[in-house]
Amino acid sequence: MEKEVDVELELDVDVVTLMTDDGEVDCGIITVLELNDKEYIAVSPLNDEEELTEEVWFYQFERDSSGGDEHDLIFIEDEDEYDQVVDKFDEWLDTLEFEEE
Repeated sequence: MEKEVDVELELDVDVVTLMTDDGEVDCGIITVLELNDKEYIAVSPLNDEEELTEEVWFYQFERDSSGGDEHDLIFIEDEDEYDQVVDKFDEWLDTLEFEEE
């Protein structure tokens, strides 16, 4: 399930490397959101200049229980859950726009 969300952000971001069917993809971490006692992460693939692209990918985010940095990103299969995460992300974007004014 993929829904396109176009975003134009200029953020200093941490980078995570994801393994996809097409190989490794470096992504910038945009934000981690909390929803229904779970965490979700919004990431954006980086272009050749190592800048965020307009694409945003969402995953459920499970932190490393041992306190390390080997966190799990879990594909969101449920469409309703995915829609809720996108809505939460939109709300987060609205707060950024409000803070900039």
